Amino acid sequence: MKLLLLSLVFFLALLNLAKSQSPAQFYEQAWFYWKNRSQPEQAKKSLELFKKSAEKAKTNEDYWVQLSFAYFWLGEITSQKQKKERIEYYEKGEASALKAIELNPQSVGGNFWAVVNNGRATQLRGVLSGTFNLGLCLKNMTVVAVQDPEYYYGGVYRFWGRFIYEIPSIARRIAKFRLEDSVYFYQRSLEVEPNFFMTRVYLAETYLALGEREKAYQELVWVLSHPADILPEAEPENLLEQKHARELLVREFGEESLKKIKKEGENGGKR
Repeated sequence: MKLLLLSLVFFLALLNLAKSQSPAQFYEQAWFYWKNRSQPEQAKKSLELFKKSAEKAKTNEDYWVQLSFAYFWLGEITSQKQKKERIEYYEKGEASALKAIELNPQSVGGNFWAVVNNGRATQLRGVLSGTFNLGLCLKNMTVVAVQDPEYYYGGVYRFWGRFIYEIPSIARRIAKFRLEDSVYFYQRSLEVEPNFFMTRVYLAETYLALGEREKAYQELVWVLSHPADILPEAEPENLLEQKHARELLVREFGEESLKKIKKEGENGGKR
């Protein structure tokens, strides 16, 4: 009985401690887990703490921006089989970004993550689902482009490259876009940050769509031949993209191509 009472007292003490913590303390704790966000459980812990910090400091733009990014990341690392859960993460990510925009209409992070989360949710529902907010896309990405086109490793350029790639070919023709325009935007993004692997995997996919298989192959080899921590702060993202690159390489060029890369031990330092 005494042990039960002591356990209850200890639990209540922890609960009161959590309630007394400041938003900044929650935010600092969240970053501890965020560093290990490659692990889903660590990412979830960081998200919950980012959420607490934002809800406690409702007027802190940066907290809402980071929460939006955390939701996006959970959507990225959640199994593709869990489509409903992924959509919910992206929806909450968009909602969090819109909170940041309410506080500051010129919020670079808020505008960027609102569009990216909306775009990801639309990808999962289907491009023709009607959920893509083109007005949001044009307006918000313009804000980012004007203020900080280098945000999130050349994110504006990468977004437009992916946008052109993803839209149906008939819509692309009507808008007078070409897949070559997608390549152009990815190359602009790589000028900002050549070591962010997502851009190269996207570029490889566009090259494949253009029938330029050797160029696609070289981009995938580059990604798989460089260490993920070549960009230390984005190591989790790069690790995820290496996984995508391996899957794409095997699917398009066969298992032998992956074995060849490992055997040759390419360092990929030069293109």
